[in-house]
Amino acid sequence: MTGPATSALTQIADDAWAHVLATQPFFALRGDHRVEQLPHGSLEQARREATVGRSIRTRLREVDPAGLSADDRNTLALLNHLGTEWSEAEDSWWWHFPVAPYQSHELALYGSQVLRSVSLTEPSDVDRCLSLAADIAAWARCARERLAGQAERGWGVPKAALDGFVATVRGHCAGAGEWLRPGDTRQLGPADSGRLTDGVEKIFTGEVVPAFDALLEYLTGPAKNTAVDGVGLSQYPGGEQAYRKLVERYATFAITPEEVHELGLEQVALLDEQLAEVRAEVGFDGGEREYQHVLEADKRFHAPAPEVVEDTYRRHLSAVAPVVGRLFRVLPQARYGVEQLDPALQAGMSFGYYEPPTPQRPIGRYRYNGSGLDTRSQISAAALILHELVPGHHFHLARQAEDTGLHPIRGQLAPLALGAYTEGWGEYAASLGFEMGVYTDPWDRYGAYLHQRFVAQRLVVDTGLNLYGWSLDKAAEYLAVKTMESPQQIGTETLRYATDLPGQALGYRLGWRKLWQLRRRAETAFGAAFDVRDFHEQILGAGALPFTAVEDNVDRWITGR
Repeated sequence: MTGPATSALTQIADDAWAHVLATQPFFALRGDHRVEQLPHGSLEQARREATVGRSIRTRLREVDPAGLSADDRNTLALLNHLGTEWSEAEDSWWWHFPVAPYQSHELALYGSQVLRSVSLTEPSDVDRCLSLAADIAAWARCARERLAGQAERGWGVPKAALDGFVATVRGHCAGAGEWLRPGDTRQLGPADSGRLTDGVEKIFTGEVVPAFDALLEYLTGPAKNTAVDGVGLSQYPGGEQAYRKLVERYATFAITPEEVHELGLEQVALLDEQLAEVRAEVGFDGGEREYQHVLEADKRFHAPAPEVVEDTYRRHLSAVAPVVGRLFRVLPQARYGVEQLDPALQAGMSFGYYEPPTPQRPIGRYRYNGSGLDTRSQISAAALILHELVPGHHFHLARQAEDTGLHPIRGQLAPLALGAYTEGWGEYAASLGFEMGVYTDPWDRYGAYLHQRFVAQRLVVDTGLNLYGWSLDKAAEYLAVKTMESPQQIGTETLRYATDLPGQALGYRLGWRKLWQLRRRAETAFGAAFDVRDFHEQILGAGALPFTAVEDNVDRWITGR
């Protein structure tokens, strides 16, 4: 029977989910809910979220954990994490530049997905479509106001990021013209159809374009005048404390930036040794830089066209398909595939991202960057696609969305809100390629180690840029010595860490390490009785959780063996 603690917890989860549906259109679309507003990114919206977060934390303190089941305690742990993060929304609103590529890419997703999904069948649909169109202009106005407010607080835009910010805004403005194009209006009467067409044109020319023009004028004028030479959070008033909070928020367990930096140095050194072993295996007796030149000159590792990139990914996925069942008891039902990024997003993104299935498009896709292929090595393609699709992101994101037993706050929001779990699982999944026998080719193994070292380097570079005051040049030099990535790729990566998503990239290796620590702990405890499928079910069965809760679950499983 459901006790009072469970009932109270469920009500809090319901209220938190209602807040998500009202403020994050992606989740509303997945649940086939009407989207009434696109996020503006305003300070007022951040304050409302902070109020919601404080309320959740207050109400959770009144819930007695002794009256909860093990699964309920998972929900409690997640709500505590979300409540804490949301309660800090007003403070963290100042920590990010709204026009950075990754910070603003949701605008393109919301603009295209929401506006194109409006069913135009009755007059109220016209009104909603016009209101959503006006929200795009509101986003641009709020972005300008936020940048100006940040400058007043001493948070000037880094000079090195300005050109990218301008290009991103121009791309969004151009994209808006496509998003606002009316869909199928055949079910509307002539009057409503004309009202929609005329209204959209009026909003686009009278509100959207002027708002984006004003934002661009600010970026090329006042923002340029207040721009700063350095990068990273520690250069700003209160920036170091902000970064410390972001590190723990993304990790979802207690760790300091200093600990992260030292861990990164250790991990990179270990992977240096593993790479050297593969070079010796293939009979190369030179150093790493010399071997990189050999690989860079090898046409096998460079795709001449996007279609070749896709073919490479599909070949590796075909190798995984017959063996993945040996490691997992439950597989997702949704199909998966690869598709190139929209052109407007390719310039500002280093690689791409996984796009989960939706009711409108029930297939999980890796949206890859198909630009600049002459400078993009494909040697790590096997590890990358295992990370992004199978058994990586697609496995946990699609599967958890399909688990109707999970509260939606856990089954839908948590996997996308908990970066260390999500990206840590992706990295752990890519490392399973060794266990599954996918990396039989020594070059695939070499690429997998290069991929691992690349994310391990992030522990060093992200903390270097945001805590220790590294310059972009120093960060780029560190990456260039130990990577196959092009200078352009390294440039977008370092900007991502320093001016777009400080701390976010740490979750990849921190999550990988935590999962392997827990697996080794279980292997030691169970001995010969250890079954990796049971361990994976412990990790995936409960859905994405803060790692404090994941660790508690594994420890209880071990204790109760």
